[in-house]
Amino acid sequence: MKAGDFYRNGGRYLDRMDTFFDKAMGRNGKENRFLTDIGIVEVAGFTATTKNLATKSYVTSKFQDFREIKGNSGKENSAKMLFDLVCRQGLRGKNNIEFTCNFPGGKGVSRRVTSVDLYLELGDFAKTSEFGGQVRGGKKINMGNQYEDDLTQALIDYCSGQKPKKYSDHVNTIVSALTEKYGSAPTKAIGEGGKNQKRPLKMKGSNIIISAGGATTNDIGSTLTDITMIIDDKPVYLSVKFGSTLSFFNCGIKGGGKDSLSLFPEAKLRNGEIPDDGQKYLEMFGIDHEKFLTVFEKYGEASGTTVENHIERTTLSPKGKKALEDLIKSGVGYGYWMCHYTGTELKFYEIDRDYMNKAATLTGNSVEINYGGAGGKGKRIDMLFETQSYNFKFNIRNKLGGVYPTHTNGDYYKK
Repeated sequence: MKAGDFYRNGGRYLDRMDTFFDKAMGRNGKENRFLTDIGIVEVAGFTATTKNLATKSYVTSKFQDFREIKGNSGKENSAKMLFDLVCRQGLRGKNNIEFTCNFPGGKGVSRRVTSVDLYLELGDFAKTSEFGGQVRGGKKINMGNQYEDDLTQALIDYCSGQKPKKYSDHVNTIVSALTEKYGSAPTKAIGEGGKNQKRPLKMKGSNIIISAGGATTNDIGSTLTDITMIIDDKPVYLSVKFGSTLSFFNCGIKGGGKDSLSLFPEAKLRNGEIPDDGQKYLEMFGIDHEKFLTVFEKYGEASGTTVENHIERTTLSPKGKKALEDLIKSGVGYGYWMCHYTGTELKFYEIDRDYMNKAATLTGNSVEINYGGAGGKGKRIDMLFETQSYNFKFNIRNKLGGVYPTHTNGDYYKK
């Protein structure tokens, strides 16, 4: 493992330090067993060597004994601050964490073996699945799904009068905000993420919007919800997001599926035809029809970019600008709370009508179009623009191994 597995972007990353300490102290259902370069070991404690930035000298801490730390919150907080400091400064120069370890005892294992102290560094520890690693031959953990599951259970524990085993600080932030807003604390938490309710593109009047389970409403809390909190017998919806880049929507565009618009069916594109609905979608961003077709028709043929001057900025008409803002409104919607964990910081806030309107208001009337992607050679078109709240990157591309487009996706980054 490395320092970045525990500390990123100015803060502790996920709950990995808590997991390490839980294992070392054998609590919360975890066992003091760590996989290292020399086999399975037990961790007794550690010393931390860090640089004093004022004097430029290095200081090594006292030994942090996990037997003494267990049950003493003050010593645990101090030990975690030391661990934090090393990871924040990075394992460079003389900065280091040295762990004192032993081989675990067991039947047939002599005391002479278990009594030998072993001195290991962080890099000697294997990054197992508990710390976001992948077991050989196993499936890598989806950290977004894992966080959602862990937070759901933590909120269920809270509402049941139990102390959450993970993310208790997140639970406190969420419960405090909801209690202040509604005047009462939540009494029940329901995990809803497994429903994965679809949001296909639909027509609303003459514009294309992102539907809420097929419905053309912007009140989308009950569709987006990953965790539903019950407060005074009424539902309050939470949308849980993980990571710095957030997915805005992901819709099929070939047609043929239930309730899906047929924007870009492959057979028509091969004949140089774009259906009316597909043309409306392109015109929303100011995408040139001929260049759009060329990106896919000529994919892989040119030594350079598929389209000359593949990056261009288009000016939206008033009608096109309103259509794009309506699309964004339908995607952001309102009627829920956003629970966004970057991996180091929790951002929890309400998405109401005012927030939706601000988030959907473009800062200008232009969109940057990348024909063939940023490099100009891909089987995709990227559309970049910004609103008062977000930087957006939409695309039209093939996700299924072919050439002609199958999906349109949108990612966003909060300003």
